[in-house]
Amino acid sequence: MRKFLTLSLSFILIFFHYSNFSNFSDLKKKIQKKVHRIVIHGLDNLNENMILRKISLKEDQSFWDFNPKELKKDLQKIKGIKNFSFKMKSDGVLNIFITEEEPFMIWRFSNKIKYLNEKGEILDFDKKEFKNLIILEGELEEKALTKFNEILNLHNELKKNIQKVYFTKNIGWKVFFKDKSCLYLPDKKIDKIISVFKKIKDSLFNKNFKYFDMRILGRVYLNKENKCLTS
Repeated sequence: MRKFLTLSLSFILIFFHYSNFSNFSDLKKKIQKKVHRIVIHGLDNLNENMILRKISLKEDQSFWDFNPKELKKDLQKIKGIKNFSFKMKSDGVLNIFITEEEPFMIWRFSNKIKYLNEKGEILDFDKKEFKNLIILEGELEEKALTKFNEILNLHNELKKNIQKVYFTKNIGWKVFFKDKSCLYLPDKKIDKIISVFKKIKDSLFNKNFKYFDMRILGRVYLNKENKCLTS
C-alpha cells in the first residue's frame, strides 16, 4: 500500500511538472509574439513605404507594442488619407484599410508639382497624372485658397471651365479659362463678384469679350483681347 501511494505521488508530481512546463512554454511564446506583417489596402496615390515610415509601429516589434490610439494619430497626420480603419489579427498581421482624398488642384512652382486638397493642404501623393485639375501658380496661401475653393464649389459650371489660377497676396486672383478668356479678382468679396461675373458672361452684352478686370469693386473693365499676364 505504501509503495502504491509513493508511486501515485510520483506520477502526480511528474504530471504537474510537465503541465507547468507546458504553461510556461505557452506564456513564453505569448510574451515573444511579434508583429509579423503590416498590410496596407486601398492605395493608389499614396506611397506604402512612406506610410510605413510615418507610423510608429514596425514589423518585428513586439505584438504588445500595438497601440490603437497611437496608430490613429499617426494616420491622421498623413495628408491624403480621407478615412481609415485597421485590425490587428491574433497571428500578428496588422491590416490597414485606407480611403484616399481626391486632389482638388495642382500647385506648380519652381518646376515642381504638388497636389492640393480643397483646404490648400499639400497631399503626400506620389507624382502622378490627374486629368481636369485646376492648376495653381504663384503663392500658396491656405486660408485664401480654402475660401476661393468654397466659392468655386457653389459655381460648378464655372469651375469646370477654369484651366489655371494665379494668386498674389494683397492683390488678388487671375483666373484663366479654357475658352481663352481671363478674369481678374480682388482678394476679398470674390463671392459677390463671381456672381456678377456670371451674369455678365451669360448676357448678350458679353459677346466676344475675353478680358474681365473686376479688382475694383463696382467696376468692370472689358476687352475683346485676353490681356491677362501669364505670370
